[in-house]
Amino acid sequence: MPDDKIFSNYEQTRQSMRPTFFGSQCMIVSGHYLASQAGMRILDHGGNAIDAGIAAGICLGVLQSDMVNFAGVAPLMIYHAKTKALVCIDGLGTWPKKASVDYFLKNCDGKLPEGLLRTVVPAAPDAWITALQQFGTMSFEEVARDAVHLAEHGFPMHQFLYNSLIELREKYLRWPENTTIYLPHNHMPPRPGELFVQKDLAETIKKMIIAERHKQKSGRESGLIAARDEFYKGEIAKTI
Repeated sequence: MPDDKIFSNYEQTRQSMRPTFFGSQCMIVSGHYLASQAGMRILDHGGNAIDAGIAAGICLGVLQSDMVNFAGVAPLMIYHAKTKALVCIDGLGTWPKKASVDYFLKNCDGKLPEGLLRTVVPAAPDAWITALQQFGTMSFEEVARDAVHLAEHGFPMHQFLYNSLIELREKYLRWPENTTIYLPHNHMPPRPGELFVQKDLAETIKKMIIAERHKQKSGRESGLIAARDEFYKGEIAKTI
């Protein structure tokens, strides 16, 4: 297909349609209105600001997975108004133990090559759950419910994500798994307004939820630890 046909619907903009919502008692802001809606739903069901922020953040790993990934990084800054305390959870991840400066100097000309060698241990799931443990009130399942639904059943492709996928299309094509997820229509992304589904991501989050359920009888803390362990020590870790 000629390039002019492929890119005919590509708008040279990074703007995104954001409907205006009004809250009379609370407020939540995010990069996508469906993530904000998920956060508001948590507040409406008795969760606190941390629960709501985590729900919105996990949703962004679905709604803007070109920019922020569920198995990526999640640096968090939490301000507690009553005590005026500011807490930071780095959420940035580390390289594996065997990674070293010497290795990259000897084998990669001192550069970080694209692919597995550039990848840190995913920090986002740990950061979300650490924040829930220390400051939240809800379970991982409760705050991740909207994200699972959006990943499993899909959401309308939005212009911001579409533009990013078009811009970086050649990079996505280098890996078959990325091509299958992000470029499912003859190596093209769904068009704006068409349904975008990420079933494998939904299954990953659901495995953490199932692990949490098995341990929740021992208390909320035990459930949260089980959800985290599923990602870092369980079947998800083995699959990665």
